[in-house]
Amino acid sequence: MPDDAPATIPFTKLPGASLTSTDSVAFGAVVATCLPLYVHTWDSLQQGQDFLNHSGTIRLGDLTILSTWGSAIDGEVEQKGEAQLVLPYLAGTNTFQVDGRQFSFRSSCLFIPDSRARIHLNCTTCSGVIFSFPPQSLLPVARAIGGPRFDGLALQTALEQAAILPRRFDARRDRCQRLLTEALEFAERTMTIVGEVNPILRLDDLIRRLMVMLLVPDLLDASTEVSTAEQPFVHASLVEWVLAHLHEPISLSDLEQRSHYSRRSLQIAFKQRFGCGPMQWLRRQRLAKARSLLENPARWGSIFEVALACGYLSQACFSRDFHSRYGEPPSAVWRRSREAGRMIRPSPPGA
Repeated sequence: MPDDAPATIPFTKLPGASLTSTDSVAFGAVVATCLPLYVHTWDSLQQGQDFLNHSGTIRLGDLTILSTWGSAIDGEVEQKGEAQLVLPYLAGTNTFQVDGRQFSFRSSCLFIPDSRARIHLNCTTCSGVIFSFPPQSLLPVARAIGGPRFDGLALQTALEQAAILPRRFDARRDRCQRLLTEALEFAERTMTIVGEVNPILRLDDLIRRLMVMLLVPDLLDASTEVSTAEQPFVHASLVEWVLAHLHEPISLSDLEQRSHYSRRSLQIAFKQRFGCGPMQWLRRQRLAKARSLLENPARWGSIFEVALACGYLSQACFSRDFHSRYGEPPSAVWRRSREAGRMIRPSPPGA
């Protein structure tokens, strides 16, 4: 077993988020600490050989993500009230026994419901990411995606049974799984640059949406049907609400819920009125507000205060987005506005 984790495994090399275990007992303790699982047994499949595992963990709201790569594992765990989605990486055979049923998979995801069952796992290469979350947290996201005619029976049924979510013969699931991987890569890049995942990004909402689509891919097909009775357009009340809450995290699911549109209807409505999707429009409004504030620097003590007022918790992320939108850093606008303010400042009496 090589002594370094591949670059493709997220969070295994981040200072403060990653750990290295040199025996199976220590790795089992990491799993028990990071995830809501009780570890009964956790042994190496390669007795007599050196053991090594790299792991990393982050939390996004009530969503816990544990990544791992290392020696083969044979273990038994028990759930503590959350469901899990297992996303494999690299080569290797993963075998899980859940509620008396056995699941073997290599590249597809495995969903494990919150059944409070003992789960026996056998992984020839312990390489993957485990998402742990309250299963009912997916229901409001699914309702937002599906719109007013959403029927939650299919998702509720999917949440109650363990299942492999095959990607080989389903292009929808294949795309969702690739997007899930890209979301993890984005989270790792963000943590590498600024040390945290900015809540304003609502990455937790994106991951939940992808989980919903993996579990019920037919929801994607249903939500592409736009009823003529809906007459998609962006209501003024929705626009007013967004503009009044630019300083807060706003997710795509939030917009769908407030508009009472399905995913597809909301996309069409924003395209019709603004020529772009809802999240792109939201980002533009935040940056436009930021530019206006930067042009009045006397009211603000720093660029970071402006970033906070526009919903950015990281000045680095704010500067990156602002430069991408306007072709110059916010500091340039700030400096130019301050210089202009000094030029027009009236001279004191008697000067």
